[in-house]
Amino acid sequence: MNSEQELSNLMVAAYNHQKNGDLSLAIQAWNQLIKHPEADNNLTANAHLSLGNLHQLQGNDELAIESMSKAIKANPNSSEAYFCLAYLEQEQENFESAIGYFEQAIALNDTDPGVFNNLGNCYDRLDKSADAINAYTQAISLDDNYIAAIYNRGNAYIKIAKDELALADLNKAIELDANFYQAYYNRGTLLKRMGEHTQSEQDLIKAKTLAQQELEHKTLQ
Repeated sequence: MNSEQELSNLMVAAYNHQKNGDLSLAIQAWNQLIKHPEADNNLTANAHLSLGNLHQLQGNDELAIESMSKAIKANPNSSEAYFCLAYLEQEQENFESAIGYFEQAIALNDTDPGVFNNLGNCYDRLDKSADAINAYTQAISLDDNYIAAIYNRGNAYIKIAKDELALADLNKAIELDANFYQAYYNRGTLLKRMGEHTQSEQDLIKAKTLAQQELEHKTLQ
């Protein structure tokens, strides 16, 4: 069996183990591939990336971060590895570090609205509303129906008392998803601040009804 076939077999085995939920066996297969003398940098980087995702699924964030870092070392142009590192840091509430990794991911690939949305969330958690709004706006420029960024930007506008802009975003979020109870609740709270008490009350009642329906649906599952 030649080296190309050996590498292919290891990849197939790793993916099959992942598909079957055998994470430990998948990790073993990826490690074998990494140690293979004929594995090039791109293949090694992808293997480390897969390992990082598996370690994350196992709840071992330290090993996940180590694997993602090795992926970047093998392929410094891996935007996905930077994104995964950023996400891990975001989950651990290391927002400054996460921002750095998100910005490196964007420098390599600026076409993913989800990356900009996550970047905005990090800025928001640091109370950097202007930076958060800018990141959300970039996400929306890539996908003008990206509801998460629209909703998040609306909330960021609320924080800096740009009520009309906030209202426009929350209206858009509700237009995109008529069952978005969080958007109804935040719009109701905003409208109360703006003196629109009748509409505010309607929104708050709607939010409560939708939230109860969602809870009941989850209970039945």
